[in-house]
Amino acid sequence: MTKKIRRISAFDCFNVLWMVLFAVFCFVPLMIMISGSLSTDSAIQNFGYTLFPKEWSLTSYGVVFSDSIVIFRAYGVSILVAATGTVLSVLLTAMIAFPLSRSDFKFKNPITILILITMLFSPGLVPTYILITQYLQWRDSLLALIIPGIGGSFYIILMRTFFGDIPKEISDSAKIDGSSNFGIFLKIVLPLSSPALATCAVLFALNYWNDWYSSFLYIESRELWSVQYLMIKLANEAQAWKMNASLSSGTESADSVVMATCIVGSVPVMIVFMFLQKYIVKGLMVGAVKG
Repeated sequence: MTKKIRRISAFDCFNVLWMVLFAVFCFVPLMIMISGSLSTDSAIQNFGYTLFPKEWSLTSYGVVFSDSIVIFRAYGVSILVAATGTVLSVLLTAMIAFPLSRSDFKFKNPITILILITMLFSPGLVPTYILITQYLQWRDSLLALIIPGIGGSFYIILMRTFFGDIPKEISDSAKIDGSSNFGIFLKIVLPLSSPALATCAVLFALNYWNDWYSSFLYIESRELWSVQYLMIKLANEAQAWKMNASLSSGTESADSVVMATCIVGSVPVMIVFMFLQKYIVKGLMVGAVKG
């Protein structure tokens, strides 16, 4: 018994040590990015990237927020797109997953196979671009940022698995009491599925927030740029400044501007993730074990 306890304790110590090392390994690049965004050009040139700035400066953030109206407008676009897309995605994903979780739905297997095929094969960029810009006429429109990202095969399978774990007797009792399928879905299934819904909502929101490629493909108007796409534009401009040797005052750095843009674009995501990570873990684990 003593040997068994010692073996478990040794494993726990090794496991904790490994997790601490992995956490430090993930945290150090973030500290380097923050330090670089707060450093001067001369400090980066003389000391390189360090965990703590050798010479403090907020000039890079001044460069990023030099046109604050554009920054806050981009934040507004990203928030609007992420909020609208997340609500629509969760609603439509749940509506698709619910009938697929029911054993009495005769088209359950064929539709599931079609959904799984979309996880293996992609239509490609060119057909998608032609569909959105020429057939749907969504170029330079917020619809091009919201509609293509709605739903997803993985989320449908995840939610279907969770719905399938809800005892069938609950739905049968509601049906005996006169409830319709939509009533069962709205009043019973959705309230019992809050962990899965929260997980999908967080993941959808992160996907929408981090999406810059859609803005690059479909958006021309500066007023409709997302914050991630604006950050990329600023980072590219900073690299161009560096190549042209226009940052010569010793207080600015193209590299520090790039780091500052990364911080500005990622801080909201990090804050949201810190508070909602438990829903992601719980939602991904739920439904994995039957019974």
